[in-house]
Amino acid sequence: MNDLTFDEHQPRTATAATASPPPRTDSTQVNATKALLAILFYVLLWGLAVAIWGLPALFLPAVAKTGIMFVLLVMITRG
Repeated sequence: MNDLTFDEHQPRTATAATASPPPRTDSTQVNATKALLAILFYVLLWGLAVAIWGLPALFLPAVAKTGIMFVLLVMITRG
């Protein structure tokens, strides 16, 4: 039987033995690192702005992104 049940006496098939995730290439690792560094840089700048200007710097980025998200949602709904 070659179904989805576990049977320790069942021989492994070729597809089950060779099924493995594709290896990560260097370009995917570099892209992931760039994305994480960009997010870290953004959060660092935001924290610095809060330290300099206080409470207005905490909520102004959210206010600025409201218009951008509104336009994005309109674009999505229009197709």
